[in-house]
Amino acid sequence: MRLTVDRTALVDKLAILARGASTRSALPVLSGVLLQATDGRLDLFATDMELSIKATLATVVEQDGDIVVPARLFTDVVRNLPSETVAIEASESAVRVTAGRAAFSLNSWAASDFPQTSSFDMEGSLTVGRGPFVETLAKVGRAASRDETRPILTGVLVSMGGRSLKMVATDSYRLAVKETVLEAEIANEVQAIVPVKALTEVARLAGTLGEGDIDVAIGENQALFRLAGKDGDVYVASRLIDGQFPNYKQLIPETFDHEVTLGKELFTAAARRTSLLAQRNAPLRLTFAQGKLTMRALTQDVGQAEESLDMPYEGDEFEIGFNPQYLIEGIEAVDEDEVRLRFTNPLRPGLVSGAEGSFVYLIMPIRLSG
Repeated sequence: MRLTVDRTALVDKLAILARGASTRSALPVLSGVLLQATDGRLDLFATDMELSIKATLATVVEQDGDIVVPARLFTDVVRNLPSETVAIEASESAVRVTAGRAAFSLNSWAASDFPQTSSFDMEGSLTVGRGPFVETLAKVGRAASRDETRPILTGVLVSMGGRSLKMVATDSYRLAVKETVLEAEIANEVQAIVPVKALTEVARLAGTLGEGDIDVAIGENQALFRLAGKDGDVYVASRLIDGQFPNYKQLIPETFDHEVTLGKELFTAAARRTSLLAQRNAPLRLTFAQGKLTMRALTQDVGQAEESLDMPYEGDEFEIGFNPQYLIEGIEAVDEDEVRLRFTNPLRPGLVSGAEGSFVYLIMPIRLSG
């Protein structure tokens, strides 16, 4: 393999690939990036066996070939080269990198040692705008579980069809549902449980690469995403999570005994202040009385906080407690200036939403004592 490439463009692609390379695998080759040069194009691959990333870069290829280079070291070398034109030449077990008067020789792995976890075939793909995709994931992503012992909850249920994009996530303590109306209609309908890690990476790339669309291909066991960039396309491939996602529609109550409407910014600021004293998993206590909401937090041996807000409430007085972080994240995810809170009783889940209703957030209460 022998080629010349623009240093800045290569560094940009390597920065993307670094997110896919493994840093903890027992298989050393997974800490590398596969370089494949052919037909005036350099393809770069990285994988940790669950998430795979591919980036393409137009370049001058003098001799086709492939090699696996150590991701972090190769990136550092290229980033610090003194010239914008970089020459890369590979032999069986080493890669030579030169620019100006600087020359480096790095040990490498054979391309045959690198596992190809995806064909990156986009046949039958659907298209969704980057803006709606990022916006929808931002509302639900934090509700997905990070506990690998319950893999189904580490995924997001993604549904696309017609002019709708819907994502649902839950960690069993809270449930977030966001439906976004798309400008362009999607011809087919797809539904899959995609790891939140992969979706977060796609959203991050969408923000980095600017405006445009995301092509989405859902297969039997993988989800594939393609984003166009100024120097070449970027692909993200992820395994799908097999299993039955919780029937979230059954979890959302149809009727409530209490409902209040609050200004989003006012409530969030007061909740943040009060929750400073909700340490060691202490709940944020909400007491609803005539025309007033009182928030309290108490941590033994630390202190307590209390703040009251005026609000239009005329029902019976009652108190309910929540994990403060979960509650604040749900409130912040509402796009509107006012937030609706609906409750049945202190032991049943509460529902957070805006007046529009395209986003709903169900949160389990904490049983209060004292």
